[in-house]
Amino acid sequence: MKLAALFRFVLFATLLGLASNVWMGERADQLQTSQTALLTARLNAINELRLLQSEFDALQTLVAAFVVSKNSQHLVNYYELLDAHAGARKYAQPVDNVYWSKLIAGNTEAVPLVPAKGETLESRLFAPQNVAPNLSGDIKASVDNILNLSKRLREREQIVFALTQGLYDPDAGKYVSEAPVRDDLAIQMLFSEEYLGMTNAIRAEIQGRIRAVELGFQTVIAAQANNIKATANFDLYLGLLVTLMALVGLAVLQRFVVAPLRELNKVSKQIAQGNYSVTLPEPRFVTEMTNLVKGFALMIGSFKRELEQGEAARSAEMIAFEAKMGRERAEAQVEARGMLLANMSHEIRTPMNAILGMTALTLKSDLPEQERNYLLKVQDAAKSLLGLLNDILDYSKAEAGMVEFEHIPFTLDEVLANSFLAVQSQAASRKLMLLNEVAPGYSNQLGQRLVGDPSRLRQVLSNLLSNAVKFTESGSVRVFSKLQTRSDTGLDLRIEVHDTGSGLSKSQVERIFEKFAQGDSSVSRVYGGTGLGLSIARELVIRMGGQISVESTPGVGSCFWFSVPVVYDSDILIEPLPLDYQSGVLLHQPGPVADCVMSVLTATGMEATLVSTLGQCIRHLDENICDWVFIQSDLLDPSEPLPAELLEHLSNPALRVVAIDRDLLSADSALLQMLPADITKQLIHLAHPVLMQDICAAPRPDLPILPRSDAPREYPESLQGKSALILEDHPVNQELVCSYLKAAGMHVTLCEHGQEAVELLDPDDAPHFDVIITDLEMPVMDGYEFTAWLRDQTRWMDTPLVGLTGHAFSEIRNRCLDLGMDDFIAKPVEARVLYATLADLLHTEVPSPLPSPPALPNLFMEHCADLPIKLRGHLDQLDEGAFVREIHSMVSLLALLGEKALHLVFRDFEQGLNNQTIDAREVLDQIRTVWPALVKKYSELAEKATPS
Repeated sequence: MKLAALFRFVLFATLLGLASNVWMGERADQLQTSQTALLTARLNAINELRLLQSEFDALQTLVAAFVVSKNSQHLVNYYELLDAHAGARKYAQPVDNVYWSKLIAGNTEAVPLVPAKGETLESRLFAPQNVAPNLSGDIKASVDNILNLSKRLREREQIVFALTQGLYDPDAGKYVSEAPVRDDLAIQMLFSEEYLGMTNAIRAEIQGRIRAVELGFQTVIAAQANNIKATANFDLYLGLLVTLMALVGLAVLQRFVVAPLRELNKVSKQIAQGNYSVTLPEPRFVTEMTNLVKGFALMIGSFKRELEQGEAARSAEMIAFEAKMGRERAEAQVEARGMLLANMSHEIRTPMNAILGMTALTLKSDLPEQERNYLLKVQDAAKSLLGLLNDILDYSKAEAGMVEFEHIPFTLDEVLANSFLAVQSQAASRKLMLLNEVAPGYSNQLGQRLVGDPSRLRQVLSNLLSNAVKFTESGSVRVFSKLQTRSDTGLDLRIEVHDTGSGLSKSQVERIFEKFAQGDSSVSRVYGGTGLGLSIARELVIRMGGQISVESTPGVGSCFWFSVPVVYDSDILIEPLPLDYQSGVLLHQPGPVADCVMSVLTATGMEATLVSTLGQCIRHLDENICDWVFIQSDLLDPSEPLPAELLEHLSNPALRVVAIDRDLLSADSALLQMLPADITKQLIHLAHPVLMQDICAAPRPDLPILPRSDAPREYPESLQGKSALILEDHPVNQELVCSYLKAAGMHVTLCEHGQEAVELLDPDDAPHFDVIITDLEMPVMDGYEFTAWLRDQTRWMDTPLVGLTGHAFSEIRNRCLDLGMDDFIAKPVEARVLYATLADLLHTEVPSPLPSPPALPNLFMEHCADLPIKLRGHLDQLDEGAFVREIHSMVSLLALLGEKALHLVFRDFEQGLNNQTIDAREVLDQIRTVWPALVKKYSELAEKATPS
């Protein structure tokens, strides 16, 4: 017999017992519930019949009471009870069968018989038939008899009422309108044998109905009790059967399973003690136990064989252990050699730096030509040796695991600029053009706020650039950078270095990143180097979690690329690009070089157009308003003068003219000879590779002054006459926003905080506003509280509401829109953005031309020169909120003034104060150190801007 079959038998018996218990419990509950329901129905039917009996008695009593007392309430109760028997009324709440006797005696409160559709007397008399089984078949005759008697009684009672009211003539036997009152005759009729006989007959019929109900239920209840008894007997027999089956199963388990297992347990203890001469039990009946004993016998045999093989195994383990120790010793020697090499390289670098320094100082003195030539050769040899030592040091550090990576903020342009700078002179001497190209989209915007290790990225890129310049005889070296998002804060930074050199064969590509590997054996003799640069770059990229590879075509060139993960600040996505809303024209020969320049211009946010001839450039300047003109220095023929139309455009002081030179050595190009002196002074020189930071850092023209004139101006029809409510607490921002709106012909009302605006808007006679613009950070009541209040007011529910703040974070934007704002403008406010937003909300055209901003130096001197004093006052008054608001206001103002470095510093101040990671007094001390120079700068600008 299988052990599984035995267990199934025991399991079946157990489950059968459980199922029978559940079934028997459910059956008992059903029978008990049924019996309880029968008893309840029996009691309800009897109570209903007794209530009817009490109502018939009450009718007789109410008639007699009225005849004796003339109390009209008895008459009212009588007729309401008749209405109840007719189904026109019913009790407001249930009553028992003694209710009417107590009510007539005055011993209980009256339960109203409210007008409603209820059961009639006839339906109530038939009701027991629906719940009482086995009632006699003559129930209809009984009900008809009761109804007939009730009808006759009511007729007699009506005569009695008429006799007491003088409305019945007994002699004529009919109702009249006037007759003598006969109370004596009414009493005689109530106590006559006929009246009493009919009353007793009704009572007897109802009593008979009650006895019939009791008999009908008695039979059913007895049958139910028999069912309960039979179920209990069945449960008893089934339980005995299940118990017997379980006992049989347990006995079989005990004899044929448990007992052999105990024997095997004793045998296993003896085996554990090393005694393999044991006697195994001989189980029967259960197949698995037989197989288990056979398995024990095989196990004992295998133990004996393992004892014989143990010596050989121990010998093999010793051999493996010795091999492992040898490998670890070899690894330790390699690590020690790497450490020694790193330390030696470092020690040699110190005197080499001294040799280079002293040689450079000596070369600055007056020396004979022969000695100078000797020293120049010494300097070249020392630089080559120092480069070799640097490569060995970097590689030994990487191999010894001593490289540490930083996690600091940086910009992609910084890495590119420093890497290009290292090879720019070498590339210019070889007549190679260095080009910078960025991928379209968000690449350069994201690249303005990265977090990673810029020094290691620069080291890798410098190695690739140095190799590309070294092995390229002519043409160009182009760097292509691309940022791809892979999570909310993660990026993949991919940088490609393309050259136009001789290229690499397939075998050279396969081993180019190996240690001391170069293209072929002649490379080291011709170009020098150790062959460690690419190996170091590969090691650094891998340790940063990235990839590096090369793609090459012999005779065409190579592309070395690497990709590493970096982190970025997602808030940069909602900040405007540096040159948003500015336009320019590039005069350049079409081709790859022009494409690179256009990619950088587009990355700044500029709307740039490429033209290839002077005529196209002049037409574009005639037809469009441009902020920039970029000219390829070597495109024009110096023997032909520039057209007067072009010179007229270039002489515009608001137009920035940029000459793009081939390299650093080409700044004195023929273009300078073709331009007048006044334009030459304003000319901005940029050399390839063109970077985004070079364009953004180009000098700006003087800040324009908004003309002050009392003469009326013609405003565009779109926004002219519209009214706006401005909520802003900082005076500079107040004047800036108000000047833009007034320039468009709008009527402006100013409030310094939300509570002032609430007091203005809350009255019923408040003025009308077409749009409301509110700052978010204000004292008393900020923009969030004001928005919540405004959207609760029916009158202002649909008025366009625009948020205004220096926080351009996504969570701030979402919070504003959730509160009910219609749009959001980030500071510093630009006229173009403000007008576009208002035109979209008010369904008007955008005004043009755009106004110039107010005289910013004057505003700075008027409201911000005493910033340290204001901040000190806030600290003395322990008003940290006002301190933070003052810093917050300066963030946008510094951005408007073009003070990029201070803008970033103040933004860090604000974040640190909000996060409580920096102390307010420390912030004040740092502002005090830089503010006097800033005040002096804008004081001079304000003096120049003020007319004498």
